[in-house]
Amino acid sequence: MYSLVQLFVRHGGLITLVVTQVISFHLMTSQNSPQQEIARLSWSWYSNWALEWRNRWLDYLSLRDENIRLKMENARLHTQLTNLRASEIPTRDTVRWQGATDSLGKKLIRPEYVVISARVVGNTLSGRNNWLILNRGAKDGISPNSGVISRSGVVGIVRDVSEHFSLAMSVLHPQTKISAMVKGYPFYGSLYWDEKDPRFLTLSDIPYHLPIHRGDTVQVSNYSLIFPEGHPAGIVDTAYRLQGSPFLYIRVRPTQPPASVREVYIVTNRYADELENLTRAMQAEQ
Repeated sequence: MYSLVQLFVRHGGLITLVVTQVISFHLMTSQNSPQQEIARLSWSWYSNWALEWRNRWLDYLSLRDENIRLKMENARLHTQLTNLRASEIPTRDTVRWQGATDSLGKKLIRPEYVVISARVVGNTLSGRNNWLILNRGAKDGISPNSGVISRSGVVGIVRDVSEHFSLAMSVLHPQTKISAMVKGYPFYGSLYWDEKDPRFLTLSDIPYHLPIHRGDTVQVSNYSLIFPEGHPAGIVDTAYRLQGSPFLYIRVRPTQPPASVREVYIVTNRYADELENLTRAMQAEQ
């Protein structure tokens, strides 16, 4: 009680001024129509301004959740688009082009992909064996030998998985080999890093008679068990015939620079293990 009295003693003049100003403002706006309209418009403007500021602040706070939602939606759309492209392998009949179907009349999808969004949380670039650490793991449905792509190109291959994270070989790793082709030509080769210039990859086993030119598009071939067919991989920088070789030397600039990769998608072919087992069985018979 004593403190309250001391407050009024010290600040009584200010409190009295504020109270009289409030009373005066109320009397002025309640007894005079012009001032009442001005007060109403002013209050409406300030309340709208405060509401807009509040909504902007709430939108800002929800950006992280919105970003996660968009990543999940993008992954879902990538899955649909990839599987749609895989299912549209036409067979020619006398009337129209149609997709192959199974005994139940359903369109076959071989391979069938699952796409999960992820973020790169670790990336090495200066070594001979370069790796990526991704913030998705076994708990998210990730398994070894899954492909890692971005919207722009190929990124790497998952090798090891923990509960919450994955370790992937970058395209700048000598063991990362991708079945690729130059768009428009029915020949495929191996896209890999020759451990020299980290700005370029090498596409091998492409016949020398093909008119490959600088600027041609390199994409994943239909023989890849890891990456979806047709996904961009790079742009031809140099192409010439190696002396005494039936193949071209093709230097490729990746469409996804390894140093700038951030947001990625992990692609899992549901039939990869089955196809790999058949490949091993075939090799054992040879």
